Amino acid sequence: MKNVSRLKSQAGFSLVELMVVVAIIGILASLAIPSVGKYMAKARQSEAKTQLSSLYTAEKAFFAEYTAYDPRFLAVGYSPEGKLRYNVGFLNATFTAGAANGYNLVPAANRAAVGYCGALGVYANGCSMLNGATGAAPPALNASDVFTSSTFTANAVAFIHQASAVADSWTVNQQKDLQNTVNGIP
Repeated sequence: MKNVSRLKSQAGFSLVELMVVVAIIGILASLAIPSVGKYMAKARQSEAKTQLSSLYTAEKAFFAEYTAYDPRFLAVGYSPEGKLRYNVGFLNATFTAGAANGYNLVPAANRAAVGYCGALGVYANGCSMLNGATGAAPPALNASDVFTSSTFTANAVAFIHQASAVADSWTVNQQKDLQNTVNGIP
């Protein structure tokens, strides 16, 4: 008799109890998962802010020495590192496209043939471009970006949220006015 009562006292959970727990976990997960995507997209926006702030600092240092801004990354000493999600720089018809001349190219099918983050079409400092959250390559920079010897507006664009077909776009100018001009988070 003692063995039977001991076995009953050590009984585990019933199947119904386990199913209730699984159902509760499923409901909580279905509520939390959509929010996670937005939080991840907001975290990705920090890259744009960081890259544009670095570019701003390089431009201001160059301006302090030469009393002019320069759209060439190499001239101002700006060289992003790591795997970039945002296409960063200036859109200026005066210069040939490329990171050496102040902005990155939109990725081609053969990424090895396209230069990012370095001089003359060469990957520098371990830098490369990532596809966005939608799987698409970073879009081209906005045509509204301006650059003169006394003013500049730099741009950073990327697809950062899977549910959005709109590219997230940030700008910074010579007054360090950092703005999210197009919010890529739905």
